[in-house]
Amino acid sequence: MQATTGAEIRLDALTKSYGDNLVLPGLDATLGAGEFTVILGPSGCGKSTLLNLLAGLERVTSGRILMNGREVQDLAPRDRGVAMVFQNYALYPHMTVAENIGYALKIAGVPRAERDRRIAEAARSVALGDYLIRRPGELSGGQRQRVAIARAIVREPSVMLFDEPLSNLDAQLRHGTRMELAALHRRIGASSIFVTHDQVEAMTLADRILILNKGRIEQFDTPEAIYRRPASTFVAGFIGAPPMNLLDAMAEDGQVRLASGSVLARGEVNGPVTVGIRPETIRLSDAGELVVVDYVEDLGGHHVLAAHLEDGQPLRIMTPPERRPEPGERLHVSFAGAPVHLFDAVTGRRLADPAPIRSEGVSA
Repeated sequence: MQATTGAEIRLDALTKSYGDNLVLPGLDATLGAGEFTVILGPSGCGKSTLLNLLAGLERVTSGRILMNGREVQDLAPRDRGVAMVFQNYALYPHMTVAENIGYALKIAGVPRAERDRRIAEAARSVALGDYLIRRPGELSGGQRQRVAIARAIVREPSVMLFDEPLSNLDAQLRHGTRMELAALHRRIGASSIFVTHDQVEAMTLADRILILNKGRIEQFDTPEAIYRRPASTFVAGFIGAPPMNLLDAMAEDGQVRLASGSVLARGEVNGPVTVGIRPETIRLSDAGELVVVDYVEDLGGHHVLAAHLEDGQPLRIMTPPERRPEPGERLHVSFAGAPVHLFDAVTGRRLADPAPIRSEGVSA
């Protein structure tokens, strides 16, 4: 498939309302040319609405959308240089694969020879070259999704929009199609914008992830930066499998302590804080904080323990496969050396990075 030059997309004070319901209260962001951007967030956060605004399927309430410096918020979808892959495939059942892929070119009046060439190239790029005379009903779910992708890329757009395209596939097909999408993005060069609520898809596909919460941007950064330095408790609890533990603690006299008195970190913050600790950084030990195991998930390569501290706060711990505690068992865990994340107890925003403790927390 011929390489395409991706467009830079700038959102300038972008808002969208439905009557009195303000869905997007004003977004400002720049999506890099040729980047694979994933818009991530829970159901109802506004991510599909944002995608529809970019596609021109919804009208902007206020603000601007600029693609390579050109305002497009008032342009018709066909004039924006974008193509969209929908969640439900939206294929014509009476048409062959080739006819589905090339339908937009036919409507646009592209000559037959050029149309056939581009259809063949698009089909090859998604491994459907041998299926051009079949109809959608004769294809698997994964193959139908690839037809939808080919139908988008055959137009050689500068922006590719994906609206949760993998949600109808089973786990094995999702994994394989993720790899195909990443490879396809590298080949065609368009700017890809992918909407999902699945953090695994986001972490594995994205150059950068834009995390939405109630229509607002919580964080827009690389997957590594979001994992290592989440900007808020919302991001910390949304990214990670299992997600980060978020514990109530008190910071005073240069120390961050749990209710039990155990020291988790050292820092200059004072007052109530929320402490974030990832389950994979907590170790079982002979001494330290006492926890009670509530439930054990056996995931083959490791176990995930759902436990609670003495004050009742829930705690998830990841353990190696050879160590399988039982529900009701009382254990000691160590936070020594674990990266600790501090968040404001009221706003949930990230605070200055504390220094992790290097030995077992000491009780007051």
